[in-house]
Amino acid sequence: MTVLARDGLRGLTHRAVDAEGGLPHGSTSNCFRSRAALLEAIVTRLEELDRAMLAGPQSDVRSGPALAAQLASNVARMTSPEHVRATRARLALLLDETAKPAMAAGHLRFLALLESMLAEGGHPTPSTTARAVSDLLEGALVHAVSVDSRGVDVEELADAVERLLR
Repeated sequence: MTVLARDGLRGLTHRAVDAEGGLPHGSTSNCFRSRAALLEAIVTRLEELDRAMLAGPQSDVRSGPALAAQLASNVARMTSPEHVRATRARLALLLDETAKPAMAAGHLRFLALLESMLAEGGHPTPSTTARAVSDLLEGALVHAVSVDSRGVDVEELADAVERLLR
């Protein structure tokens, strides 16, 4: 993720990952034989980070306000200095055709998780609402990382998510 975030898609090579990790030449290609496999591994790691963030300390996220606050806080955390590298890598992957299948699969897993949370909370239209909320969160994330003057206002974003949930 560091190489991808720093050097972009063109800079992401097995050799660059070896160098970044201080590994002997060829180590990365032993684990990830193709560029597609390397990209899929990055997507998998991003999903692990997302799931850890969703599983973090939270209140009863079955209620609309609690879920909205949790999701908005997660977007803000994803733009923090601690997590921004992973977020920049994620955005670079969105533009890569070879990463498209892995990104699509990850997106569908996130939608399923969000839909499940909404259904558990008794939401009347969990599927369509999950897609709308996901689109809003993704847009907020893209703008916060790509436009210097745009940060994440957690209260404002939570309010927007809550409106979608209603």
